[in-house]
Amino acid sequence: MQDLDGIVSAVASSRKYGALCTDTIRRIAAHELATHGNTKTAIKATKRRLHQVYGAFEWDVDYDVAYQDLETAFRTGSDVEIQAACRHLMEGHSSTRERLPILDRFYSSVFRVTGLPFSALDLGCGLNPLALPWMDLAPQPGTGRTTVARYIALDIDATRVHFLNRYLTLAGLEPLARCQDILAQPLDDRVDVALLLKMSPTLERQEPGSTLRLVEQLRASHVVVSFAIKSLGGREKGMAQHYQQQFEVWAQEQQWRTEKLTFETELVFVVAKA
Repeated sequence: MQDLDGIVSAVASSRKYGALCTDTIRRIAAHELATHGNTKTAIKATKRRLHQVYGAFEWDVDYDVAYQDLETAFRTGSDVEIQAACRHLMEGHSSTRERLPILDRFYSSVFRVTGLPFSALDLGCGLNPLALPWMDLAPQPGTGRTTVARYIALDIDATRVHFLNRYLTLAGLEPLARCQDILAQPLDDRVDVALLLKMSPTLERQEPGSTLRLVEQLRASHVVVSFAIKSLGGREKGMAQHYQQQFEVWAQEQQWRTEKLTFETELVFVVAKA
C-alpha cells in the first residue's frame, strides 16, 4: 500500500497529471505496480498509460482566457457569437474537433431517435458540453426557455470540470459537471439519455468488457455509443467495419435494441433501454 501511495503521489505531483482524478491515477498505478513489482518502473509505466488514455488527446488550454471569451460572447446575446466562441474552443480537444464538421447534424440526428431529452449524462465529456448550443434540448417546464433540466458532465480532469461548471452557469444551467472516473465509481444518475461518445476504445484498452458493463449499468432510457472512424492522423484503417462488428456482437449477446447512425467521421449506435 505504501508503494502504491508513493506512485500516486509522484504522478499526481507532476504538472501534466496534477489535475487528474486521483481514482484514475490510483487505478492505473495499481495495475502497473502489480505488473512490474518495482516502484520506479511502475511510475514510468503509469505515466505512459495515462498519456495513452488522456494526454494524447489534449492541447494546452488556458481555461481562464477560454471562460473570458465565452463570457464576452454570452454578453452579446447573439447565438452566432456564442456558437463561434464554443466552436473555437472545441478545436482544442481532439474528440470535439473531429465532430465540428458534422456538428450541425449530429445531435439533431441522434435526438430524432431518442427523443429530445430532459436530462442527459455526458460520460468522459472532454469539451463536449460546449456543443450545447447545437443540441436544441427539451424545454424546462415553467421557464419558457429551451434548455435541459439536468446536463451532467463527467470528466477526469478537475481543472476542466471547474471550467465546465463556470460555463454551464454562464449558459443558465446548473453546474453539474463533476470529476469522476467512470471505471472506478458507480454511476447512479437516472437520465433520459447517456452519451458515451468515442470513449469505448479507450475504456476497453484499460478494462476489456467495460463498455458492455457500463451500458448495462447506466440508468438511462437511451445510451448513445459512438466510435471515431478515423485515427488522430486522419486515416480510416478499416475502423468503421471493426467497431461495427464489435458492437453488433455485444448487441446480439445482450439482446439490445439498437439503431445505427453513420457520419463522415463517427459511427453511432443508439441503445434503447426503456
